[in-house]
Amino acid sequence: MTNLTKDDQRPGPRPEPQPGPQGDLSAAPATPPAPGDPHAIPSLTPRERQVLVLLSHAADNREISRRLGIAERTVKAHLTNLMVKIKVTGRTEAALFAYAHHGRLADGL
Repeated sequence: MTNLTKDDQRPGPRPEPQPGPQGDLSAAPATPPAPGDPHAIPSLTPRERQVLVLLSHAADNREISRRLGIAERTVKAHLTNLMVKIKVTGRTEAALFAYAHHGRLADGL
């Protein structure tokens, strides 16, 4: 059985939640920021951008290589290079980065 306090048992409207020590509740971002450095996007080659855009669509290396007409080993090389440039540590972070910055990546393709 749940123990209710007097405030829980009182009829009528309940008080609104108050902001915590951090301040206004509406100031919190709806989603966490994407990983990586968006300022590095201009340094990506057109092929690295293509690989990153396909990665944002959940394509694996085989699918990326087939779609771009390049070897899987070349896809891996592009992924390694672009992950260093955008400062992410793995494929998942790169995919999140690509998803978050899709519009900027697709410019110029």
